[in-house]
Amino acid sequence: MKEPNYAKGSPFKRNKMRIYFQFSMIGLACVVIVVVISLLVNRKPAIDYSDADFVQINEPSDSAQVVVFETTEGSFKAVLFEDEAPEYCEYFKGLVNDGYFDDTYVCTIIRTNDLIGGFIGGSKTEDGASADNTNNDKVNIEVSKNTLPLNGTLCSLVQQGGMFRKAKAGSLFTVLGDVVDVDELRSLDAKDVNGFKRVSDMFEQYGGVPSCLQTYTLFGQVYDGWDTLEKIMNTEVTFQDDEDNVNQKPKKEIRITKAYLSTYGENKENGYNIPKKAALPEESAADESK
Repeated sequence: MKEPNYAKGSPFKRNKMRIYFQFSMIGLACVVIVVVISLLVNRKPAIDYSDADFVQINEPSDSAQVVVFETTEGSFKAVLFEDEAPEYCEYFKGLVNDGYFDDTYVCTIIRTNDLIGGFIGGSKTEDGASADNTNNDKVNIEVSKNTLPLNGTLCSLVQQGGMFRKAKAGSLFTVLGDVVDVDELRSLDAKDVNGFKRVSDMFEQYGGVPSCLQTYTLFGQVYDGWDTLEKIMNTEVTFQDDEDNVNQKPKKEIRITKAYLSTYGENKENGYNIPKKAALPEESAADESK
């Protein structure tokens, strides 16, 4: 006797399962496409530093653009890297020329335990919150093989991107401090991939914040006014309620009273200087034995 159709399963049910399967596959394909697009949008390609010309250690030309920051703690000067970060430098110079940074605040001291990674400036408010007169324009992040996040480097504060948009740079900026772990960098010397031995040598000489590598737009370098930077970075903070003491508000008000553009030729009375890190004990002993 022939088996009835219902014993084999309803053809309507089979069609319905086929439709569910097809839609599931379409949905899965969409998810895969979204993930791939996200990875392509936000990926950070490896940079070959083996032939980099690190512009920060070269004295600028007299015509190089310099921004002078006058603060309540003193003044400091930084040369701009217009060839390495042209879009952001143009944006930043426009803000300076408009007087945007005049009477703005240092809103954050970047700290991890007792190490100071720098400070965030250019805020219209003491706590870094956006105000009605905050410039919220964003520009693309620019990464150059010729710049590194050394001690005193100016970099843009980044607004992280989402699934379909890239991270962007805005009007807040960071002046980096020195939290480099020289011993850790030395341990990487054996793995000289894409010139990273040169990179570690630079951090060993000048210090900096290696974790910012390929993450922020590095658009300038402080070369004068290090005593002012030291005062700002070592200021007391208002609270320390977490284990790492990260990103604390200065206890006293610190303001950028004025920022203006000039040239290196007009601001080189003290020369071009990035302080070198103190030699390690074994290096000092080796030098003395020569």
